[in-house]
Amino acid sequence: MTRSIDSQMASIGFWSVVAAFVLTAGSAFFPLDAPELAQAERLAWFGANRGSFILGWAIQIADMTAWCAIMFVLAWEIYAARPIRAVVSGMLVLVSFVAFIIPKFMAVWTIPQLADAISSGAVGSDIAEVFFLLLNPSIPFTLFTSFDYLGFWMYAIFALLVAEPLYRRSPQSVALKIAAVALVAFGLSFHGMMIGLFTGLLAPSAIEIVIGLNYLMIFIAFGAAAFDFKRGMKSES
Repeated sequence: MTRSIDSQMASIGFWSVVAAFVLTAGSAFFPLDAPELAQAERLAWFGANRGSFILGWAIQIADMTAWCAIMFVLAWEIYAARPIRAVVSGMLVLVSFVAFIIPKFMAVWTIPQLADAISSGAVGSDIAEVFFLLLNPSIPFTLFTSFDYLGFWMYAIFALLVAEPLYRRSPQSVALKIAAVALVAFGLSFHGMMIGLFTGLLAPSAIEIVIGLNYLMIFIAFGAAAFDFKRGMKSES
C-alpha cells in the first residue's frame, strides 16, 4: 500500500534527526578553524590540516542540511491547522539554508585556497590576505560568521512561528509539547541575545555562550520531535 505523505514526511523527519545527531557528534573530531595564533602560524596550520579542515566543514554542510530537513517536516506538521504560517516558516528555512551554505562552502572552497595563495605568494596574494581575515570562522563579526548568525536568526523566527501550533496539534503528544517549549526557549533566547548586543548589554565575547545554550535547546526540540516522527511512521506501517 502506498504510504501517505504524512508518513513519508515523518520518516524524513526521524532519519534527519538521526543524521543530525550523528553528524554533529562526528564533526567534533574535525577542526573547524585554526587555533588562535599569529597569521604566519595560522597559515602553517592550514597547510598541515587542509584535509581535515575541509572534511570537517563538509560534514557541517551535511549536518545543516539535516537540520533544515527537520524544520521543513515541523513546518509540515502545522500545515493542516496553519497553512500560511507553515508556508512562511518553510520560506524562512530556505533562507536559513542559503545563509548557512554560503559560509560553509567558502570554508571548503575558498579558505584553503586563500591560505595557499598567501603562503606561496601567488598572484592575488595581497587580496587573499584581506579575504582571509574577513572569512575567519571564529570571530563573531566577520563576514563568515555574519552569514551563520543570519541563518540562526531565521531559525529563531521559525521557532516562534511553529511553536504554538505544534503545542496544540496533538493533545496526547507529549513529545511535540516538549519540542514546542524548547523552540520557544530558543527563539526568545536568540532574540534576547540580539537585543543585548544592539543595546550594549551583552558583550560580543558572550555570544558563543548563548549560542551554545541555543544549540542545546534546538537538540532538545529535535530529540523530542523524533519520538513524534517515529509514532507517525508506525501509524501506517
